[in-house]
Amino acid sequence: MASFRLLSWFLEPTQTQSRFIEQSFSHSSPTQTQTKAQVIIVLLFMALPCPQSTSQVPETEKDFDLLKCSKIENGKKEAEIHLVGYRFDPSEDQIVVFYLFNKILGRELPINDIIKEISVYEHDPDELPSGDFKHGVDCNEAFYFAYTEQVYSSRGKITRRTTKSGYWDLDGEEEEVKYRNGDITVMFEKVMVFHKGTAPNGIETDFIMHEYRVNPLIVPTHVLNDSIRAKIERYVVCRIIQEGVSNFPLTNFHQDGLLGLLKKQNQIDMTEIA
Repeated sequence: MASFRLLSWFLEPTQTQSRFIEQSFSHSSPTQTQTKAQVIIVLLFMALPCPQSTSQVPETEKDFDLLKCSKIENGKKEAEIHLVGYRFDPSEDQIVVFYLFNKILGRELPINDIIKEISVYEHDPDELPSGDFKHGVDCNEAFYFAYTEQVYSSRGKITRRTTKSGYWDLDGEEEEVKYRNGDITVMFEKVMVFHKGTAPNGIETDFIMHEYRVNPLIVPTHVLNDSIRAKIERYVVCRIIQEGVSNFPLTNFHQDGLLGLLKKQNQIDMTEIA
């Protein structure tokens, strides 16, 4: 299938293609690298099998073929993707269709280990591994699979989002996210801001979280059992962003240039001292 050959072209480049990709990334500025990375990522994720003709476009959630649209033949590991400047920056519907849904069903993921599983709500965001905040355009985003915990309070059944030293405060109402900006709701999104201290008087931090869950109406009934239903209700993807921070790494090209400048400056300083 052509779409998978295109996906394979980016995930398994030939030697010539590898050189072309490496050159186009390693000799570009951070802004250029980010732009090119986004283009490749879009191709990576959009080159997957889904209904193409107008007659195949689903009109309702019940007509949406989630099993077909989310199917991945050969997933990869993050270490197998040798794209210099590559950034994991999927759209919201791609996170749910290709990752969360397949994870719930125990199916293959496009990149099997790029989203870790962690008890997000048991940790303050600054306790999470700093090396995980390497995704997104500014390399300041981390992605996690997590379970939500339902508790009972005076307001009834709620989701516990209190951590050791603070809490995640909901920013606005839960919103629907459409598949490819169409009419089909594939997921629901909540945006939260982390506050240090005790609610409602905590201090706002620069950590923002987008919590994504699958719309149960698009899940085929024949795959449902008690275990799958429980996961659909509680299993989410958390996209945590540290605002105002950029962890954009120096490429070898930039590192060599910087080291060269430092070496030259050191030689000048030593000459002046002598």
